[in-house]
Amino acid sequence: MPEENSQPCRICGSPTFRKWRSSLSQPPNSASFAITDFNYGRISALYQCGTCGFRQCHDLSDVLSFYRSQVDPAYEDSRKQRTLQAQALLNRLGQFKRKGRLLDVGAGSGILVEAARKKGFQAHGVEPSRWLQRRAEKRGLPVRAVLLEHTKSEPEWDAITLVDVIEHVENPLGMLKEMEKRLTGDGVALITTPDVKSFLARLLGRKWWHYRVAHIGYFDASTLELACQKAGLRIVHQSRPDWYFTIEYLWVRIMQYFPSWLRFQPCRPMRRWTVKINLRDSLLAVVQKKEGASASR
Repeated sequence: MPEENSQPCRICGSPTFRKWRSSLSQPPNSASFAITDFNYGRISALYQCGTCGFRQCHDLSDVLSFYRSQVDPAYEDSRKQRTLQAQALLNRLGQFKRKGRLLDVGAGSGILVEAARKKGFQAHGVEPSRWLQRRAEKRGLPVRAVLLEHTKSEPEWDAITLVDVIEHVENPLGMLKEMEKRLTGDGVALITTPDVKSFLARLLGRKWWHYRVAHIGYFDASTLELACQKAGLRIVHQSRPDWYFTIEYLWVRIMQYFPSWLRFQPCRPMRRWTVKINLRDSLLAVVQKKEGASASR
């Protein structure tokens, strides 16, 4: 009999049962929550809902404090590749909304905000990391070191983006509800998140690269749809996002799956080569308010 946990599922409220014990040898710190962290399989105890299947970590509290003090120079080193990612995501969003006020939640150093402004959006961002927010500020980008709920007094947004954010928060359903409140009637939001039921996630088990300390909630297509429905949102598009990396970035992370004596350092030219990959282990959803009109084209 699986071990029941006292905390309910964060999506449907049903009992949760422990799937995996914690693999943490010491308490996490802000470095554990870096965007570029690649300690794959290093997670707090993971619990799975007996009803909807959502997986979540109960044992980590106040993760926001880790993000506020986060410093991640490697993130800025990959700005070129992340800009390509942002452009690809905005092209997808552009099928539903091409102009207006856009808010990027978890904006980092403003990469998507910068790309969106070049496409004609009145783009802004919110980011808890003070270090990343200051990098955006130095570039003259309107990214503030606040959370989504701190934008209550502002006008509604025509578009909101949550790019690999929802798996990091303790109350993902609450975040989706806050987002629904801040969308215009025909506004759209774009969400990406790892897919815990993808082929590679099943194949690799707890060695899957998305099992990390910073990820405390794991969605699949059905739990993401359920969460959106409960938040008053409907999914109008689903697909698998493309990502862009240097060969060096991929090489270093692939080497983590080899024994130490078989790990080789990347060569310098690998830093210059960028590739587009789609491992089909992430979800992309475009959503609207349930009562919203058809998205503008």
